[in-house]
Amino acid sequence: MMSHSLSVESLPRHTSQRTFTGLLAAFVLGLFGPALSFAFAAEEKNEEKKVVIPFDFVSRFDNGRYGRMVGEMLWRQLSREKSLVIPESMLDVRQQCTARKITPGPDTGLEKMALLVCDDLGGRIGIWGSVERVPGHEGEVYDLTIKCVDFSDRARPKVLYEITARTKSVSEIPHLYAKRLVDLLCGRTEPAPSAQPDPIVEANWKNNPNLVCGDFQQGQDGVPKGWDSRAGQLRDPLGNMVRWCDDESRPGNKLIRFTLDQRTAENEGLMYYSDYFPLQPGAKYRFQCRWRTTGPAVKVFIKCYAYIPSQADRREVYRSQQNLSGPKDAWNVHTEDFTPHHAKYTPQWGRVMLYAYLRPGVVEFDDVVVKEILPPSPGKQQPQN
Repeated sequence: MMSHSLSVESLPRHTSQRTFTGLLAAFVLGLFGPALSFAFAAEEKNEEKKVVIPFDFVSRFDNGRYGRMVGEMLWRQLSREKSLVIPESMLDVRQQCTARKITPGPDTGLEKMALLVCDDLGGRIGIWGSVERVPGHEGEVYDLTIKCVDFSDRARPKVLYEITARTKSVSEIPHLYAKRLVDLLCGRTEPAPSAQPDPIVEANWKNNPNLVCGDFQQGQDGVPKGWDSRAGQLRDPLGNMVRWCDDESRPGNKLIRFTLDQRTAENEGLMYYSDYFPLQPGAKYRFQCRWRTTGPAVKVFIKCYAYIPSQADRREVYRSQQNLSGPKDAWNVHTEDFTPHHAKYTPQWGRVMLYAYLRPGVVEFDDVVVKEILPPSPGKQQPQN
């Protein structure tokens, strides 16, 4: 499920000289296994940091594909927190689970998890669980279980967070349950919701310019202005599965139409990118679009990039995943705010990726909008590239 769209190339985390020496010694001695500890990332001056090990979730309904996606999502959310130490990548965790022949799930005992988290991976806190699609629902409804346990005291493990819930939409997993977990680990409390819309935000939303050419009214040679001339995993020219075409229901209006066959829908899905647009470091943005589907599941990703001098290229450092839900065969409107950020790099550009997958059918997009709704806070420090 979404194997292409979620395969983010993670930027390497800081590794000290002492860390490198220790890893080299472990390699020479052939001791990868218990000797491979992720506690190395916490140097002596940072020993108070929590060493957290996220695991892939169990998802039997698709042989673990969605569960791996949830594991990657947790890793990314944890990686943004300076107070936490995590593995270099989920691949390291998966290799150790394979070596131990363990697939952590809700029924895995705490004693076995303590061995895996502490002895094998050098951590103190483990996060694992399951996510299973609920049969008989049109939308993306899941039964979700999350367990987070602190094994600092092996004799008395402490359950920090444990939930079992049925989600109403897939977006609840990262934006509600995972966010609550990360906030808890970082000692944050959620602010009280505002009773009234912020008048400054709403004025900026009304008056600020759209950063993308999202009405699809202009273009040439079959390509809309401000959007890519190719689409999909295979970079096909427009006019095949992705088309810039007339809206039969609104004469004179143009839109983007995806037509997914079964093979594409059930594998890599279908994606289409806007051109890059500039970002203000620390600013808050709002995305909105109209869309309708005959059956495929629909998402939008706003991918944000920084220039990495060591690679002489720009690389993705932040991603807002927006999960669109609504009735089939009807126009729906999705609106969601996001603030691009990264612990080390400053997001400088963004681009919109429209995405559909899971089931064959037709998806249409129109009136795509990205606007700055709050400028950067005065005096706020930004990471240096």
